[in-house]
Amino acid sequence: MRKIIIFLFYVLAVSGCSLPQSTPPSLPVPVTPVMLQAQATPTFAPSATPTITPAAISGPPSQNQPTPCQNPYYPVVNDATFFYHVSTGTNVIQTMVADNSSGVFTITVRSVDMTAHIEGQCTDKGIVLMQNPGSQTTTSDESGSSTVTSFTNSGVSLPNDVAPGSQWSQTLSVTTSLGTSFIESTYVALGFENIVVPAGNFRALKVEQSGYATVFGHKVKMHGFLWYAEGVGVVRSAMDGAPVLELTMYDFPE
Repeated sequence: MRKIIIFLFYVLAVSGCSLPQSTPPSLPVPVTPVMLQAQATPTFAPSATPTITPAAISGPPSQNQPTPCQNPYYPVVNDATFFYHVSTGTNVIQTMVADNSSGVFTITVRSVDMTAHIEGQCTDKGIVLMQNPGSQTTTSDESGSSTVTSFTNSGVSLPNDVAPGSQWSQTLSVTTSLGTSFIESTYVALGFENIVVPAGNFRALKVEQSGYATVFGHKVKMHGFLWYAEGVGVVRSAMDGAPVLELTMYDFPE
C-alpha cells in the first residue's frame, strides 16, 4: 500500500510521477519550443511490453468549439503521447484518453516494471486528478495489482490561471483494501526558466511542490520541482529522493 500511495502523491504533481525508492513511472504543459528533435523512440527491455512509435511531432490540435479543458500548461488531448527518460536509464511512456466534451480523461503511464491508470477531470478552476469520489488509480507490476479509490478531494492539481507567484494546494483522502490514507500537496509557481531537455529547448514555468502522504499513521515528506511548458505539459520533474524525468518526445494527433 505504501508504494502506491507514494506513487499517487507524485501523480498529483501533474507534471511527473516518481517513486522515491523504485524506477518511477512519469506522468505524466504563448511559448513554442525552439527545437523539438526527437531522440530514438524509447523501448522497454521486456519483449512482452508494448512499444509506441509516435506520428510526426505536432502541437495540440486547434479547437473550434470551447471545451472544459483549457489549461495552457496541461493540454488534454485524446491519444496524446509523451515519452520521458528517467535518470536511472529507463524510459516511461504516458498516453491519454480524453473526452473533451465532458472534460473527463484517463492517463496511462507505463515503465519497465509498472503500469498505472489515473482518472482526471477538467474543471472551471483547473486540472483535478481523482476529482470525484470513487475515482481510481490502478497500478500493476510484478507483484500484482493495487487500486486506490478517491474518498474526498479538495483543491486543484494545476489551476487554469497559473502564473509566476501563484500558490495552490490539493488534499486527497483515498482508500484501499488496507485502509484510508491522506495526501496533501502545496505548490508555488516560482517563475520561468529556459531549460534544455532531450525534446528541445523550452521556456518553462518552474513549480515547487511540497507536502506529505500519511500512510498507516506515518507521514512521508515529499518535495521537489516541476517544469511546465505552455502547450506541451511537463518537460522535467526533479523530486527529492527520486530519479529525474525529462521529456524526450511528444505527439498530439492531428
